[in-house]
Amino acid sequence: MNLHRLFGYSQPDLSLQWFLWICLVAAFLLPSPVFAVMDIPAKTIISKDTVWQGDVLVHGDVRVEPGATLMIMPDTKVAFVKISEFGPDKLSKDKNNHFPRAEIIVRGKLIAQGLPGRPVVFTSAEEHPSLADWGAVNFIGSRDNLMEYCEFSYGHTSIHCHSAQVVVSHCTFSHNGVAIGQKNVKSLGMKCSVPVMYCVIRDNGGGVLFGGGTCPVIVHNDIRNNKFFGIFAKKSGAASIRYNNIVNNGKGIILYAVKDILIRDNNIAENADYEMSLLEGQIHDIKACHNWWGVADATGIRQRIRDHANDNSLGHIDFSDFATAPIDGAGLF
Repeated sequence: MNLHRLFGYSQPDLSLQWFLWICLVAAFLLPSPVFAVMDIPAKTIISKDTVWQGDVLVHGDVRVEPGATLMIMPDTKVAFVKISEFGPDKLSKDKNNHFPRAEIIVRGKLIAQGLPGRPVVFTSAEEHPSLADWGAVNFIGSRDNLMEYCEFSYGHTSIHCHSAQVVVSHCTFSHNGVAIGQKNVKSLGMKCSVPVMYCVIRDNGGGVLFGGGTCPVIVHNDIRNNKFFGIFAKKSGAASIRYNNIVNNGKGIILYAVKDILIRDNNIAENADYEMSLLEGQIHDIKACHNWWGVADATGIRQRIRDHANDNSLGHIDFSDFATAPIDGAGLF
């Protein structure tokens, strides 16, 4: 590569060549460059491809328009200022599909792809953060989104999908109201497709919440220490819940008005109330075979679930072929 020709010099400058080569090598080898804080004003509309990198301070709602892509680079920290609920910094006051405080509303595409040890972080900008300081990364009718090696804290529902397609992989969720939520919206003409894989979901109000006919694939996650539930399915489609650790939550799995669901090869144990609980209105039977329930006998398992045996208006939980030891390979690895 002849740098003096490339940069328009008539004579070679060896010191300049060495300096440029060093800069190029450093750009690839150093862990991360230093960037000035990016201030994102309230009600920002992103209508063309945009990159966020470094420290990003968000002052209110941001919307990614159809046709535009927001790419968030590794080592980026996106911090949300706590705004008044449905106040002047909101783009929408629609309480059905939006959250009270600041959101990234994705109608185009969002690629937030960190690296091991270099995550993309979504969190509160408050000095003393608390749950629901910000709203959500809120996907609405959008496709081909990726959230990989990201960390989420102090959100209302840190990722929420309204009839959207998002891959959520190798992410960590803590101190949120709910880690991940999703539902279908008929008017959007598309159904959710949200695989959740290899994530750590702990110390939230709730873990994964899905309904409205959605049918996520939830595999190889560690879901623990969430105050109310690990997984809550209501009026969902044919979801698949396999090879997860669902432990030490308020309730392990809660089901309401669910017909077709696959719950198999999980460790569902040591949850405070029930390992699995059917709510009033869950009249369909549930197959939950070959899971580890924390005990190795049917009588002990029966005491840890809530179904027809507790309330004859409920369906039955079929826990036959139960594992007699923790499932090898469940969880992150």
